Amino acid sequence: MSILFVLLFAAVAAQENPVLLASKDFLNDVIAEEKHLTMHYVVHNIGTEAANDVVIDDTAGFSSGEFEVVSGALSATFDSIPAGSNVSHAVVLKPLVSGMHNFVPAIIKYKNANGEELVTFSSFLDNNPILSTTEYNRKYSPHLVDWLIFVGLCTPVLLIPFLMWHSSHSKYEALAAKAKKA
Repeated sequence: MSILFVLLFAAVAAQENPVLLASKDFLNDVIAEEKHLTMHYVVHNIGTEAANDVVIDDTAGFSSGEFEVVSGALSATFDSIPAGSNVSHAVVLKPLVSGMHNFVPAIIKYKNANGEELVTFSSFLDNNPILSTTEYNRKYSPHLVDWLIFVGLCTPVLLIPFLMWHSSHSKYEALAAKAKKA
């Protein structure tokens, strides 16, 4: 019973400081080489005090040899996140290589009212495949050239029998019209 009381007291004491929960997610349905990838970070302060000098750092998860930053930055700074509020940050990247990639958590550093530096981590996205350009095009392109070739090949197969039927039908219609007049 006393252990439960100590754990409960520790949980309540921890709530007196700023407590940040961070999520990291990509907004794309498919991740492909040479296609834009939007990473979205949301940081919630569930504590009772404001978090000061908040820094989101995700530079360790995206090396410059594997990803190019298109828009935004892999690190963001917020002066303060009041208790009970949240902030968000987005960055657009372009994967330069295909294959499995381990999306590691972002590091969030912040200070409480006493100036103590605290660290937390964002959610973990695990290993996710980055499709190569050819694989992406094979799965998700509209295949317009393929459809045009298909229509081009099907047209003679359907058009020639129709024209033959129409020609013979016209002849018999003309003969039937003459026979009714006579």
